[in-house]
Amino acid sequence: MEYWTSVANQHSEYWLSPANPVIPPTATSAESIADAYWTSLQRSLGGIVQAKGEALGPIRLIVAKTGITILTFAAAEVVEVEGGIEVAFPIIGGFACSAAAGHLRIIARIEGVGVHLGVIVDGYRPRFEHLHAKTFLIAAPYTLTQHLVHGWVTKRSLQDIASVIDPIPVAPPPLDTKGRLNGLQVGVVGASGYVGRRLVPELRDQGAQVRAIVRRANPDLEQVADIEVTHGDALDRESLDRAFVGLDVVYWLVHSMSAGGDFAELDRVAARNAAAAAAQAGVKQIIYLSGLGDDDPELSHHLQSRHETGQILAEGDVPVTTLRAAMVVGQESASFQMMRDLVHRLPAMVTPSWVTTRSQPIAYADLRDYLVGVCALPGAYGRSLDVGGPDILTFREMMERVAVLAGRRKPFIVPVPVLSPTLSSRWCGLVTAVDTNIARPLVEGLRNETICLNDDILRLVPKERMSFDNAVRRALQGVPQRY
Repeated sequence: MEYWTSVANQHSEYWLSPANPVIPPTATSAESIADAYWTSLQRSLGGIVQAKGEALGPIRLIVAKTGITILTFAAAEVVEVEGGIEVAFPIIGGFACSAAAGHLRIIARIEGVGVHLGVIVDGYRPRFEHLHAKTFLIAAPYTLTQHLVHGWVTKRSLQDIASVIDPIPVAPPPLDTKGRLNGLQVGVVGASGYVGRRLVPELRDQGAQVRAIVRRANPDLEQVADIEVTHGDALDRESLDRAFVGLDVVYWLVHSMSAGGDFAELDRVAARNAAAAAAQAGVKQIIYLSGLGDDDPELSHHLQSRHETGQILAEGDVPVTTLRAAMVVGQESASFQMMRDLVHRLPAMVTPSWVTTRSQPIAYADLRDYLVGVCALPGAYGRSLDVGGPDILTFREMMERVAVLAGRRKPFIVPVPVLSPTLSSRWCGLVTAVDTNIARPLVEGLRNETICLNDDILRLVPKERMSFDNAVRRALQGVPQRY
C-alpha cells in the first residue's frame, strides 16, 4: 500500500497478489467496484458521512442529520483501459471545494500476475486552496484532517474493492483429522453427485480407503486415483448388500428428486434398504446429508422427505449422524445454479412471495469439512447436527448479492402471493439449466425458513467458515476438481 498527497492531488495505490488467476475487470463490473468503494467509505466514517445516489452516480456526500453536502459528483465515466477499467466521478460542487474541478478516479486493472487498485483525486480545488494569514488557523487543520482521512478511509476501501476484484478467495485449509481416518473403510453412496465427487478425494487424502458406490459409470470418478468404484443401486437391496461388505462408515448422499412423481416413496424404499444393508454388513456409522427446516405441517414436500429419510435410517441398528444443510454454495449445486442463472438472464423477475424467507447457506468447502469431520467421531454418533455458514439472508438478498458479485445490476424483483410452486418451477426450468423435476421441490422449499436451530457442530468440528460472498466468488469463478 502506497499513499501520497498534495493540495490538489491525493493518491492511494494498492497492489494485490491473488492466490488464483483473476478475471480483468470490465465495464460490467464497474458498478460492483464503485458500490464497494462507497459502501466502505460510509462504514469507515461510521455513518456520519453518507453517500446518496446510485453506485455509479450522481453521488452526494452529505453529513448525516445536518444535510450539509460535502462533495457532489456527477455520474461516473467508465473507461476500459489495458487490463481493466477506470471509473472517474467528476467533482461538480459541495462545501469542501471552492469550485467545480477534478475527478475522483477508481482504478482497477491487471498488471502481469498482480492486480493494481487505486483511488485518486486529481485537480481537486479545496475550499481553502490558498493559505492566508487570516484563515491559517482554520485552513491548516482542515486541510491536514482532510488528507489524513483520505489516507485512512481509502486504505480500507481499496481492501474492500480487492475482495470484489479477486473472485476466488482462498478457502480455509482442509480439516486436520489427526489421522483418525487412516485405514478406515469408507463407502460413499451417491459418489457421482456434486457433493460426492468432491468428497471422495478428500476422504482418500485423509487416509481412508474409499469405495465410491454408483448406479452407473462416472468419468470424473474414473480419474480419481487410489479409490475403488463399485456398482450399487439404492433401490436394489441386494446390490447394496454386496457394496457394503467390509465397510466401517457409509455416506448416504442420494435422493430421488430427479425422478419426479412420488420421489418421497422412492427415498423411503432406498433408506430402508440402506439401513438393513448397513446392519448386515456390520457398518459402524451412517452419515446422512439432509435439509434444514422445522418439523411442522407446513414443511415442503421435499424437506419432509429429507427428514423422513433420516428418521428411517435412524430406526435401523447402525448409529446415524445427520447433517442438515440449506443451500450449498458451489459451482454445480442445483439450488445455486438456479439462482445464478436467474440473475444472469433476467434483469427483472416475478417471484413467489416467500422469496423473503430467511435461509442460512453454506459454502461447499465448509460442508465438505463437516462431512469429513464427523466421520468415525464417536461424539457425532446418533445425532442430528445443523450446518450453515455465518450469514443468514433472505433469498432476495442472496440473488441481489450474486448479481453484484457477478458484475451485474441487482435484479428488479416483484414478489407476488399467487405464483404457485408448479408455475415457478416451470418458469425456472425454462430460464435456468436446472431440471424442472429438481427445480419444483427446490422452489417449493423457499417458503420454509431454513436456518440452524442448534450450533453443536461448531464445537464438535471447530473451523473457520466462509462468508456467503466469498463462497459465491469461488462458485462463480469455478474451482478445479481434485483427483
